Amino acid sequence: MFARNPIRYTGGITQRFSDIDFAGVDKDGCVVFIKRFTGEKCEKLYYCQHDINFPKGLNLISNDPNYFEFIAIAYEYGVIVYMYVDHFGNSNIKEWLDEHKDEVVGNIEKEAINGA
Repeated sequence: MFARNPIRYTGGITQRFSDIDFAGVDKDGCVVFIKRFTGEKCEKLYYCQHDINFPKGLNLISNDPNYFEFIAIAYEYGVIVYMYVDHFGNSNIKEWLDEHKDEVVGNIEKEAINGA
């Protein structure tokens, strides 16, 4: 789940899948898989760009083109791309980040300085 001030993702399941061809399904197919795997609702999917740290690199996967961009990044760069699931769907965390950009960046810098 996403928590704000400072922005973080808490209580998530960390799992690496190497035996599933995510390029062979569309966004809806991925959502079905995640629902089945977690046993929970999957209202919104996000991924974090591999070369930009969380939360700045967070991108909403709202349609098939977004999903295929996510897949292309993973395969093109041969990297692990982190996905985040909003199980409740009551907010658009990317929109919130854009609106609170200065505050979020300030909190991240403060945590880095304080060693948190």
